[in-house]
Amino acid sequence: MIKTNKTFSRLAAVQILFQLDFNEKMNIEILKEISDEIIYEKYISFKDINDKNYKNLKLDKKWFFTLVTKVFSLKKDIDEKLTQYFEGSWTVDRMDATLINILRCAYVEFNYFSRIPLNVVISEYTNVSACFFNDSEINFVNSFLDRLSKS
Repeated sequence: MIKTNKTFSRLAAVQILFQLDFNEKMNIEILKEISDEIIYEKYISFKDINDKNYKNLKLDKKWFFTLVTKVFSLKKDIDEKLTQYFEGSWTVDRMDATLINILRCAYVEFNYFSRIPLNVVISEYTNVSACFFNDSEINFVNSFLDRLSKS
């Protein structure tokens, strides 16, 4: 359940990163770098669409920009690190695009924002995953992030 502005901003970042990945895979828009203008455009689009569903929440614009920029700019490195924790033959390419962006955002918070307690990050992204997935995927996010946080 999305109850705070910070969680709402995490949800927005995951959705925008999904959109950027989708556009790239479909050759709609391939970005080599991301600018504040592009992020702001995506921010406004997300805000307009979701204001009705989350009318009591406001996007934390700074946090949203930080997450999107950091994940976008470090995506290849993050994916290499995450791959080390996948079991069996799982790869980033086999993962659901929303799911991988949840993991990417959490990875960024674990590694670049140490002031946020690990259990808070896990809880936040487990809540975000509940907006998209059923119990098995939610449990996967929770256990994967728990394992990742201990490394």
